[in-house]
Amino acid sequence: MRRIHLRRLFYLGGFLLLFFLQGEIYAQSLSAPTASYSELTSYPIFTHKDRIYYFCGTGEHQNGLLTAASSGQTVTFTWEKYNPATGSFDFVLAESAVSSSLSGLADGGYQVRFTESGNEYVFRAWVFNSWINPVAAISESNCESFDLHGAATGSVFTYYDLSSKQPVSVDPAYKYDWKTDNKVIASIQNYRVSPPPSKNTVYRLEVTDRTGCNYFSDISYESIVAKAAFKWSTDQKADPQFSNLEAPAKINFQNESENADADKYEWFLFRDRDDINKQSSVEGKKDSFLVKIYDVNPSYIYQNSGRYMVKLVAAKESPNYTCRDTFYLKDDIVVDTSLVKVAPVFTPNGDGVNDILIIKTRSLKSLDFQIFNRWGNSVHHFYKNDYIPEDSEVAAWNGKIGDKIASPGVYFYVVDALGRDGVHRKKKGFIQLIW
Repeated sequence: MRRIHLRRLFYLGGFLLLFFLQGEIYAQSLSAPTASYSELTSYPIFTHKDRIYYFCGTGEHQNGLLTAASSGQTVTFTWEKYNPATGSFDFVLAESAVSSSLSGLADGGYQVRFTESGNEYVFRAWVFNSWINPVAAISESNCESFDLHGAATGSVFTYYDLSSKQPVSVDPAYKYDWKTDNKVIASIQNYRVSPPPSKNTVYRLEVTDRTGCNYFSDISYESIVAKAAFKWSTDQKADPQFSNLEAPAKINFQNESENADADKYEWFLFRDRDDINKQSSVEGKKDSFLVKIYDVNPSYIYQNSGRYMVKLVAAKESPNYTCRDTFYLKDDIVVDTSLVKVAPVFTPNGDGVNDILIIKTRSLKSLDFQIFNRWGNSVHHFYKNDYIPEDSEVAAWNGKIGDKIASPGVYFYVVDALGRDGVHRKKKGFIQLIW
């Protein structure tokens, strides 16, 4: 142990007193090991500073705990409590021991005295049991927003100047946090939620005071709003050569809305954008809707080529409001323009490669497809109105005339088709049959 030649260091207004005697170090103290927070006093007149200890708890509990200790000798600890009416300290307890503790302390100022090795020691501290009663509430709930209101009552922190008896108030400095799903959404006392969630949601108000003591109150929001959403799919067989659908295209709409009433869905299927723009420029504004549907998960067949926008309106009815929400497709549903292509060569030799003459078509209303030999005789003919994508395989020529394989050579084809975009597709040309 390091020897020190000072004979005595004595500080009555502090909390850790070091007493040096004959070169050895002793410690006398007053502490609060279970305190949640501590700070020093700011007496207006009294010149010393004392420690303030805060203990988190509830309004019904007194959690204050102070412990006084000598340097190791058995001494008599005399505990006193400050009396605001008289401005003096009243006797509480006397105890002989190496250390002494007071527990279950109510708010107030406490002083402990003891004499050790002929020296008197005096320690003081203020004790406050910190508690908060937060209250969360909801008001002004409508389709656009609702208000979260926070309030709090709690401990009153007041100590007294030991010279003038003047009360000194400590601001609890409440901090408000609103949370959902354990995430902070606002750090203000009152907060407007806009737009409201489409799911029932529990909001938690957390109030923290200057000491770090934290308390919460939950409030449940029962949603009165709907959230519209959907996606679409098709059963049409994909063609890797084309990114868009071909007409007629059946679209299946999958409703992904939240909190809407099953009988309050409105689907607005718009006409082709180009068609709307053309008619608007010539005839002025007209109804741009192709059809309105009221099912939950409808299907619709687009008969013609075009770019189609779709919106869904979902609604939730409550006693005071009917709240609606609208969802638009991010990208239009695109149905391809018409197309006809005939391969120049095919080899019906049964090897599984290019064995049939497939006519490539897209978005046709009707198709008349004929193949003639060199003498002008028809060897294959396909015609159909209300043509659909699956008909392209039926329209193909397998290289037979009747039940016999056609002779290799050059053949002539004629195509007369009407596209679902209103365009006539007429083609003539030669194809070669090779064994």
